[in-house]
Amino acid sequence: MDEASRMTGLAVKTLHNYRWKGIGQPSTNYCRKVIYRLSDLEAWIAERLVPAVDPERLGESRPPEPRHPPRRP
Repeated sequence: MDEASRMTGLAVKTLHNYRWKGIGQPSTNYCRKVIYRLSDLEAWIAERLVPAVDPERLGESRPPEPRHPPRRP
């Protein structure tokens, strides 16, 4: 569990909570210990990587400016 924590950057407690809620990495028990396969951890991390933003296209994802009603005199 400690190695999985270092690899994912998540606290051991968070890994326990994810496992309990069924939202974390695939895991199994072996001799009353929780284990994770290296390939499963690598795949889980890869799914959650945020793609790099191309600086040329940075403005394309910006929401439109809000429209303000005209002011009354």
